[in-house]
Amino acid sequence: MKLVIKEWEKYANVSFDYIDSQDALIRITFNSDDGSWSLIGRDIGMAKPPDPTMNLGWIDDIEDISEIDRGVILHEFGHALGLGHEHQSPSRRGVLTLKAARASKKSNVEAHCR
Repeated sequence: MKLVIKEWEKYANVSFDYIDSQDALIRITFNSDDGSWSLIGRDIGMAKPPDPTMNLGWIDDIEDISEIDRGVILHEFGHALGLGHEHQSPSRRGVLTLKAARASKKSNVEAHCR
């Protein structure tokens, strides 16, 4: 898992130190009942230790990371670094245009396309 996380160091001016402490800034749990999520950016600092700031509940085996697991880890660490989802960008001013032809479940998208 550390090798996946380290990938962020190639693209962002960050480095990660791994400590086994409740005082760590990013505190990860692996609760399969709670999905995968992360607090975003500086919101991490508002979580009081020992509360988790990230949950990787979709990761089955941290020793054998699949490509899907890799994507989840990179995604959640992106949130931890302060990145949101593109559809939540204020620059879109509340408008989201979807191309139904590119959606994997067209029937679920058609009603929401403009």
